[in-house]
Amino acid sequence: MSDHEDDGRRGQQGGNGGHQGMHGRIRLFLVDDHRIVRAGVRALLRAHDQLEVVGEADSGEEAIARVPELRPDVVLMDLSLPGMNGIAAAGELRRLDPAPRLVALSMHEDPEYVQGFLEAGGSGYVPKSAVETQLVDAIMAVMRGEYYAPPELLAEVARAAGRPDPYKHVRLTRRELEVVRRMAQGSTYREIAEALSISEKTVATYRERAGEKLGVRHRAGLVRWALEHHLID
Repeated sequence: MSDHEDDGRRGQQGGNGGHQGMHGRIRLFLVDDHRIVRAGVRALLRAHDQLEVVGEADSGEEAIARVPELRPDVVLMDLSLPGMNGIAAAGELRRLDPAPRLVALSMHEDPEYVQGFLEAGGSGYVPKSAVETQLVDAIMAVMRGEYYAPPELLAEVARAAGRPDPYKHVRLTRRELEVVRRMAQGSTYREIAEALSISEKTVATYRERAGEKLGVRHRAGLVRWALEHHLID
């Protein structure tokens, strides 16, 4: 194996998503028990031609009843809902086939809420105080198969748990995760390039970006990280 190869990831994905609508529009479903909040989010999304709100609900139970029929690509949901809370509803929606991506729009910035939602199958977490600046970015990120959450919230989750950041994988794109996984399994740059139908140079770029995000420089570190995050057995 060359020195270049030695230097040069919810494995968890954010859901399979629904069927993207005609003309490439992203289908969205809103869940919030405050009508004025839903109206504000609709108004924000209306400015983007590629986004389409196809349904709404004011409770987790109603969302679980309506989402299977409407098959949205992304469900945008509050966590403080009457009856079934947003984290419990996310766990149910995550079991659908196809499963929509799930993005929390929450007033809570407590680490327990962030961790609970991600563990329930969430793909994104946007504080309501940052909806205007972050929501569209979050939708686009989860549609690319990535995770989205403010880095400071993820860091707070790690500090509250008293351990190294368990959500570093959230910062990797789907392709970066796949390259890391294959490298950790021992594949060469050429083998990865052939499997993913990309160039060896592109493989090296993904590996470099992943390494920078994870603070890992060598293949041995990638293998250790992949094992710790269950990307390989």
